[in-house]
Amino acid sequence: MTWKEFYVQLKSGALESVYLFSGPEEYLKREALGALRRALLPEGLEQLNETVLEGATAAQIVEAAETLPFMAERRIVEVRDWAPLLSGKARDEESETARVLDWMKDPPKSCVTVFAMRGEADGRKKLTQALKKRGAEVRFEPLSDAELLRWANARLKPLKKPISQQAVSHLAFTAGRDLTRLSGEVDKLADYTGGRAEIMVEDLEAVLSPSLEFSVFVMLDFLFAGDLARAERSLQTLLMGGQTCVGVFSMVVRQLRMLAHLALAQRGGGSAESVEKALKLHPYAAKRAARQARTLDAEALLALYRQSVEADQSIKSGRLRDREALQLFMLKIVEMRKTAGTSRGR
Repeated sequence: MTWKEFYVQLKSGALESVYLFSGPEEYLKREALGALRRALLPEGLEQLNETVLEGATAAQIVEAAETLPFMAERRIVEVRDWAPLLSGKARDEESETARVLDWMKDPPKSCVTVFAMRGEADGRKKLTQALKKRGAEVRFEPLSDAELLRWANARLKPLKKPISQQAVSHLAFTAGRDLTRLSGEVDKLADYTGGRAEIMVEDLEAVLSPSLEFSVFVMLDFLFAGDLARAERSLQTLLMGGQTCVGVFSMVVRQLRMLAHLALAQRGGGSAESVEKALKLHPYAAKRAARQARTLDAEALLALYRQSVEADQSIKSGRLRDREALQLFMLKIVEMRKTAGTSRGR
């Protein structure tokens, strides 16, 4: 089920006894666990009716779940990153899994047990498959643009500071979609705008810490313009911010793939929207890439993309040093622009 469907169950009171929380959006998981606590645990008795387990055995999980609630109808057991749900072989995994599977045949109605994963549970594991089969998995995926707009406006509502769809799209493209990060960025925007009512795109550009995707877009802009010095400064900023050359190069490959597809589509009379849909691109990213692609030679871009894939594989296999390979490829992009006779359009 989706996290929205979980909230429907929570509101109706028709909760299951066991859940698996998985997916990339950690902020929403924390919010869901908080909502579950508020719904089930009487004020002042929270600590007496909740158990949080890390590194637990199956016996400890069962014991905690079988403990009767104190002056409440139900208690909560949160099992964080249980080893038999993770990739790799856990200690005594087979017997531990069998113990929990046997308990799950008839779990107590007096407890809601949540297996809370940071990221994904391993879909190959028996317990993961059993939880999914019984409909206990709750998926926490990144918000769509429409959902992100509602989330941002709800967060800003107490401050009476609306934010537009255009600004939210720019926010997601510039800072990424991780709500833990975005919540901090929204708070900074609220402080920056002071007494002014609406948050504008210009405010985002002044305040936000750019994501890797956005930063690599800017770096490629400089390279396609032949400005190697500013591209090098962009790279240095990324590396000082904790990014790796391997990570940056992987994003360069991804964006060159996007640009090649867009340039070929435009040459053949196709639309950016069709490429956006086929590659599952963020609309804001697709529009910006389409502007880049219009100024570049499609065949040269395709050749550059193929070379980038080969170089990326050489880096990951250890045949090339990452920093040296990335800087050489940045030079190659500048040379491609000169050879193809392209010009920059922004």
